[in-house]
This record gives sequence, structure tokens and C-alpha cells, in this order.
Amino acid sequence: MNIRSLSHEKRFRPFRDVVFFFVLILGFHFLFRFWAYHLHYQPLQAIVMPVYGFLTRLLFNNSVWVLKHLTHFQFSTQGNNIVMGAGHVGVHSGCSGLKQFLEWIVLMTFFPGPWKHKAWFIPLGLVVIHLVNIFRISGLSILLIYFPEHWQFTHDYIYRPFFYVVMFAMWVFWVEKFRNRTVIKQKEKEK
Repeated sequence: MNIRSLSHEKRFRPFRDVVFFFVLILGFHFLFRFWAYHLHYQPLQAIVMPVYGFLTRLLFNNSVWVLKHLTHFQFSTQGNNIVMGAGHVGVHSGCSGLKQFLEWIVLMTFFPGPWKHKAWFIPLGLVVIHLVNIFRISGLSILLIYFPEHWQFTHDYIYRPFFYVVMFAMWVFWVEKFRNRTVIKQKEKEK
């Protein structure tokens, strides 16, 4: 038995799928970082920068709305900064969620499954990612009041990975509810 035949066995499909998920996510992560930090968005800068600007303003405005209408905390804004307690949360292009949006689109585009469901599941995933980002910015702002000394740790090691936990959960839902059902239906038709 060789590796190729093992990889096609039904019992190894979940493992193979998880490896494919991580290869796509990590591969995209490193390609995006190389593109963003070494190529400076060339030649797509004319497209990317307005998208960054739009998403950053949208995230900032939505986060301010959540803090204003869904919490009792006092805060102010200065430019793209939410000032709360003794500090502020700056909402900049790196916070916009563009990278996570693109990762989600790439993941769902390359992962097998019916396109009739991808047509609505991809946009739904983008909305969920944006909501997670609003939760992240709002949570980081509130953290400034109670635990400002833990802000950097929470930003780097709790909220950043949380994006990927949510994307993984949405992907698992996709695999279980759509991709696997499609595979089962295809095998039933072949019988």
C-alpha cells in the first residue's frame, strides 16, 4: 500500500481535509505577508488601498456603534482611535479584516463543495468575520478600562487566533453539512 492510496481511503479523509485547511490558511498567510511587506501591494495598490480604507472606516464606525449603543462605557474618538480609560485602540488598515476576508474566499474557493452553496456561504462567512472583528475591537477597547497591562497579550494571543478558530468552525460546518453530503450523494448515484 502506498501513500497515495492511503490518502484516498475514507477513514483518512478528515485528516486530509484538516491538513488541506491548514496548508491553504498558512500558505495564504505567508504569501499575503510577503506581498504586503515586500511588494507593497504593487501592482494592485490602486485597488487595495481604497478597499483597506473602506473596511477600516466600516470597522471603526461599527465598533463605535457597538460601544455606544450596546455598552455603558464612556469613550471618545480621535481620528481612527477609540479612547477609553487611560489608553486608546487605533483602528488601522491592518485591523480591517481584509486579509481574513481574502483567506476565507481562497479557502472556500479551493476547498471542494457545491458552488450553489458556496455562492451564499462565502458572503455569510465574510459577514461573520466582520462581526468577529467588531467584537475584537470592542473587546480590546473595554479591556483598556479593566486590564490595560494585558492589552498587547490579548491583542496578539487571544483575539488574533480567535479569527482562525471562527474560520475553522465555519469550515467544519461547511465540510459536515455541504461537502460530505455532496460526496455521499455522488457515491449513491454511482451505485
